[in-house]
Amino acid sequence: MFERLQDRIVVFVAALLITVELLSFFSIRYAIQVTSQNTMREELATGANVFKRLLDQNSRQLVEATSVLTYDYGFREAVATRDRETILSALANHAARIRASGMAVIGLDGTVEADTLSPAASGKPFAHRDLIERATQVGRTSAIRVVKGKAYQIIIVPVLAPLPIAWVSIVFVIDDSTAQDLRRLTSAEVTFLQRGPPGAPVILATTLPPLRRKSLESGLAGVLANPDSATGATIQLPDDEYEVLLQPVEGTGPDAIYALLQRSTAEGQLASLRIQAALFFIAGLAVATTLLGAIRIARRITRPVQALGAAVREIERGNYSVRTGLTDRDEIGSLAQAFDRMAQGLAERDRMRDVLGKVASNEVVTQLLDGRIELGGEERQVTVMFMDIRNFTTVVESLPPQQSLQMLNAFLTVASEVIEAHGGVVDKYLGDGVMALFGAPVTRPDDANRALACALEVRRRVAALGPVLAAKGLPHPQLGIGVNTSMVIAGNIGSPSRLNYTVLGDGVNLASRLEGLTRRYNVPIVIGESTRDLVPEVICCEIDKVRVRGRSNAERIFEPLGRREELDAATLGRLDRWHAALEDFRSRRWDAAEASMRELSAAPDYARIVELYAGYIRQLREKPPGPDWDAAFTLYDK
Repeated sequence: MFERLQDRIVVFVAALLITVELLSFFSIRYAIQVTSQNTMREELATGANVFKRLLDQNSRQLVEATSVLTYDYGFREAVATRDRETILSALANHAARIRASGMAVIGLDGTVEADTLSPAASGKPFAHRDLIERATQVGRTSAIRVVKGKAYQIIIVPVLAPLPIAWVSIVFVIDDSTAQDLRRLTSAEVTFLQRGPPGAPVILATTLPPLRRKSLESGLAGVLANPDSATGATIQLPDDEYEVLLQPVEGTGPDAIYALLQRSTAEGQLASLRIQAALFFIAGLAVATTLLGAIRIARRITRPVQALGAAVREIERGNYSVRTGLTDRDEIGSLAQAFDRMAQGLAERDRMRDVLGKVASNEVVTQLLDGRIELGGEERQVTVMFMDIRNFTTVVESLPPQQSLQMLNAFLTVASEVIEAHGGVVDKYLGDGVMALFGAPVTRPDDANRALACALEVRRRVAALGPVLAAKGLPHPQLGIGVNTSMVIAGNIGSPSRLNYTVLGDGVNLASRLEGLTRRYNVPIVIGESTRDLVPEVICCEIDKVRVRGRSNAERIFEPLGRREELDAATLGRLDRWHAALEDFRSRRWDAAEASMRELSAAPDYARIVELYAGYIRQLREKPPGPDWDAAFTLYDK
């Protein structure tokens, strides 16, 4: 998923932006909600203060308006004479003028003398005697009472002449229209309610429409029970969520009257919702713009990267001529130009390696190109192989130079291919021969095994080369290979300006001498005893013991024949008889040795060696050896 860099860049930028936008949005939304809630509660508190002031102001105004009537001489005379008709007429006229719901005159004994709201109450005790008592103490009073399910504001003022001779009661109904007037001033829904018995509050007047009124009725008990309602609370009603403020108006206990100011949270947050919508729009526009920008930027990044990737794959295939062609001046452009210079350098390095590889081994070329070539050497175990064409000088005397070179190149090509295929290194070409190393400059645990397998494969390949050369009119070259394993000095010799990687030591000389012995014993391969001991799985025929010039110890030499599964029973049988005859020879049993060897002389592979040993035996019979004779042949030639 999102494997392309372009997709990952776009997704990362989009995810980062969306995360930041969401965090910002929810943080702003939370701040707006808190601010909106606090604002609505502050507005409700302000509305409650306005509500209280309006009630107080309305009471004062009504008292002042009523005082005009109580100070009227004719009205006082009518009250003093208890002229009921005159009193009712004056009360009705004054109530209409001040838009009161009703007016009444109450005697000092608390009996209703005249009442415009309820004429039948005349002569009966006044229902709100507590207000008369309060007015007696303070001179006048105002209160809200519930009468027959309706709330009324009742104002009591005295009729002075100059002492109180009666009381005037002014009544104003508090209904839905009253609540609407207050709503216009407080900017909140206003509901007058009476606490009533537990669980049964009563709505007296409200500005709410019928559906909301019904919703409020179902939740009034919870509002009254919430202690936070007096300072501002959030309540959930069936139709909506509201911010409410419960303002006490009159009384306590079941008869307590409250004014409930409320605002719909949704309506109160309309402004914030518009802000949120604007934020959504801005966020969406920002995301879309950012995505477009991210895609463009990602493409500007990934397209050059894709071009670089394609160029790298071409380099991997060996096409060093590829170029990105990018000319941008940014960091990717600089990288592309550096890549082009690298490709050019690799092409030059490849051409140099190709040229050097034709004159030196790949391992040496690698060291040279890596700058790890230094003068000096180290001692290590190396299997050294020398091979050449027997009697090459005599062979080419009868050939034109071009054909001689053709035959030589065919031989060297086969030899080089097989050597490199077995992990060896062509150290140098020696005219018609090759010097190869196994174990230097790279050491492997099976170097001797590789060298012996290489020698056997070269023998097979050169034998197969005969018919090909014959078809071209060229002679079949006869091969001679000498192999020896020993500790040598391997390293670079020469000067700092011109050097050569090679190996030096007595073991190298012995490998060269062993190659020369292939002519004497007429065998294609001769290996030393150390090599034979390292590769026991190869069946070898022991040829002789030789003591080369410059060495005091005799060296047992062998001809490798192949692995046991590659040899037939007749060959193995002749090999056993030969080793038995060789043991007779070294034990000075000349007759037994000679008899056994003559039996093998009919085999072509043993003809030459049997002839040599027959000469040894004749010489030893003529001049018997001393007690220190070790059955070794001393090689005086280099």
